[in-house]
Parts: sequence; structure tokens; C-alpha cells
Amino acid sequence: MTTAAYLYLGAILFAVGALGTVLRTNATDRLVGVEIMLAAAILTLVASAVGFGELEGEIAAVLVVGVAVAQATVGLALVWRARRPE
Repeated sequence: MTTAAYLYLGAILFAVGALGTVLRTNATDRLVGVEIMLAAAILTLVASAVGFGELEGEIAAVLVVGVAVAQATVGLALVWRARRPE
């Protein structure tokens, strides 16, 4: 596949994640939408890095993965805390 195909796939994934975030009312579903958007950003960064032959995009992708892990941890902890019976 060409770099442009990966960039188009990233754009489609980002749009699906954005729609999932906006249209869903459940907090867990919204978190899934945000994770899909972060995966699309990672795909775009890595595809751009490979296309340009640079390493900076892959380094940024690792940082985005760290942000995604932190966001998922905090978000799921908040959802778990809200749903736990007192």
C-alpha cells in the first residue's frame, strides 16, 4: 500500500472515532471513540514518517501511545468509580 492509502485510512478512522464520540451517550463508548481517534493519529504519524523517511513521526507516535494509555487509564477509572455502588 502507498503512503497516501495509509493517510486516507487514518482520516477515515479519525472520522469514525469522532462520530462515535459525538453520537454516543455512554461514557465507555465515548472513550472507545477517543481511542479510535488516537489510533488514527498514530497511523498517520507512522505513515508520514515512513513516507518522508524521517524518524520524528515514529517518536511522536510513541508519545501519542503514552498519552492514549494515560487517557484510557484515567477515563476507565472515572467510569468505574461512577458505576460502583456506594
